[in-house]
Formats: sequence, C-alpha cells, structure tokens
Amino acid sequence: MSEETRRERTAELFREAIDETRELARLEVELAKEELLSELQQAKAGGIAIGIGAGVALSGVTLCFVAIAMAFRMEWLAALVIGGILLALAALLALGGYKALPRRPLLGETKERMQTDLKQLKERVA
Repeated sequence: MSEETRRERTAELFREAIDETRELARLEVELAKEELLSELQQAKAGGIAIGIGAGVALSGVTLCFVAIAMAFRMEWLAALVIGGILLALAALLALGGYKALPRRPLLGETKERMQTDLKQLKERVA
C-alpha cells in the first residue's frame, strides 16, 4: 500500500469519525431535551402537590385555631377533628409532592450516555 493511499484512508477515517461525532452530538442534544422536559414535568407535578398540601395545611391550622376559639362551646370537638384530618391530608400531599421531585441533577442520564459515547469513540479512533 502506497503512502498516498494510506493518507487518503486515514483522512477518510477521520472524516467518518467527525461525521459520526456530529450525528452523535445531535442525537445527544435531542435526548437531553426530551429528558429535561420529562424531569420538568415531574418537578411541576411535585410542586403542584406541595402547593396543594400547603393550602390544605393552612386550612387545617386555621380550623384548629377556630376550634380553640370555640372551646367554650361543644362545636370545638368537631372543628378539632376536621382540622386534624386536614393536617394529616396536607402532610400526605406534601410528602407525595416531595417524592415526585427529581432526585438526580438534570440531565444525569445524558451525561452518562455522553461519557460512554466518548469512551467508545476514543477506543475506535485509537
């Protein structure tokens, strides 16, 4: 094989590697967008649940204060029970919302895929 043929073959291999890298980068950006949208939807659902839980907790606390104010009558027990139920419901909603929030930093899977792709590209070029 002549020197010129080897150079042409090497140049062709580099062109192929660059083209594949471009395509890989485009696909990774597309996957990152999808992952980001998915995690944002999870965060939105968790935030809504936490907000609803906070609203219900506020109602429960208000009802407990009403029960204290009504302690001089018999209606206080009903208000206290309803307030306690609302506080328990608020705690469950807040816990559910907290669990729905994403735990890993955004784009965690994308970062892992890109590191794997880079490692494979280095092995292929080497």
